[in-house]
Amino acid sequence: MLKTANLPIHNLSVKKLGRNRIVNKKWISLGLAFVLGTSSVISVSAQDFDAKKAKINQERSSVQSDINSKKSEIEELEAKEKEINAQINQLDQKLTETGNKIHEKEMQIEETKAKIEELRKQIEELQKRIEERNELLKERARSLQESGGAISYIDVLLGAKSFSDFISRITAVTTLVEADKQIMEEHQRDKQLKEEAEANLTKELNELSQALTELQTLRKQLDAQIEEKNKLLNDIREEQEHAMEELEELEDQEAFLAEQARIIEQQKREYERQLAEQRRKAQQGQSSSPSSSSSAKGDFIWPTAGVVTSGYGARWGSIHHGIDIAKRGTVPVYAAASGTVIRSYYSSSYGNVVFISHNINGQVYTTVYAHLSSRAVSSGQRVSQGQFLGYMGNTGRSYGQHLHFEVHRGPWNGGKTNSINPLSVLP
Repeated sequence: MLKTANLPIHNLSVKKLGRNRIVNKKWISLGLAFVLGTSSVISVSAQDFDAKKAKINQERSSVQSDINSKKSEIEELEAKEKEINAQINQLDQKLTETGNKIHEKEMQIEETKAKIEELRKQIEELQKRIEERNELLKERARSLQESGGAISYIDVLLGAKSFSDFISRITAVTTLVEADKQIMEEHQRDKQLKEEAEANLTKELNELSQALTELQTLRKQLDAQIEEKNKLLNDIREEQEHAMEELEELEDQEAFLAEQARIIEQQKREYERQLAEQRRKAQQGQSSSPSSSSSAKGDFIWPTAGVVTSGYGARWGSIHHGIDIAKRGTVPVYAAASGTVIRSYYSSSYGNVVFISHNINGQVYTTVYAHLSSRAVSSGQRVSQGQFLGYMGNTGRSYGQHLHFEVHRGPWNGGKTNSINPLSVLP
């Protein structure tokens, strides 16, 4: 079964600065009601047309005020977007700087690791010398132990056999004492150097590692801020899209009202012409009373050829306010009755659509021809019954080529409260 969207043209849910609201569409039904809700032109007066035009101008003024307000809202959103973009650029710069610092720290850490590796080699040499000294000191300790105690350098000196031998012994003792002293000093110095070097490099490595951790944490924080800002930016852009949709809708409403004002002016001129004709005939003794019949059966013709694939009434949990007529190929669509084109344009729901107002036996009817592939008439144009309007298509919210055809007894409105079963007026 072919489907066609049955949504009001002007019924978009719009989010405004973090809160949801739905645009009030009552103006549509009110505007169309006072424009199209006339019976025969003979039953109204010129003042009625002027009153309708005044009402439309009032509605247009209100819509224009809404348009200006919506434009101001869009400007505010654009300013916020620029501000957030600037903040994101600053964060991007900080992120780049932080990344460079992290890279520098990583290089410093690699250099420090290389120094530590070199130090380890040095420490191994120091450790080796320390161990060799330890062995030498242990050997000297064992010798002292085996000799029964400490060496008496006095005894060595007094045991000299001559003065020259005494001098030689003094030199030897001095050398031994100095050697022992140097060994101990070098031993202590190497051990201290090893401990200090290890402590300093370990401290440096820990500090660099801590700095790297802090910088990585900062980068994560900046990434989180960037993500948050991007989310806010996306939200604002979404609000902008909704605001632009609403602005387009308001501008479309204003254009709709302007078209209705032109139609009323045309109806007024036609009324005055018919009124003058009626007076002329009255003066000549001729009768020109309009038909009192309110039945439209037989006054409409089928708008196109094809098969009714979906009827009027309940469908998929809602009301299908028209019928769907489907046929393959290039299928022309015609005006079901004579009248004035209220609107011929593209709608997101109806696709290419034509609205026509008819006055049949003093009763206003409105017909809708939706999902056309093309349109051959324009807004405000007078059309005769059977006049070509366009070709059957699949535009808008439509599935498969078909014509969605609506008939309204009275004006068309967003709630489609005046819709009737088209089969009730089609032959």
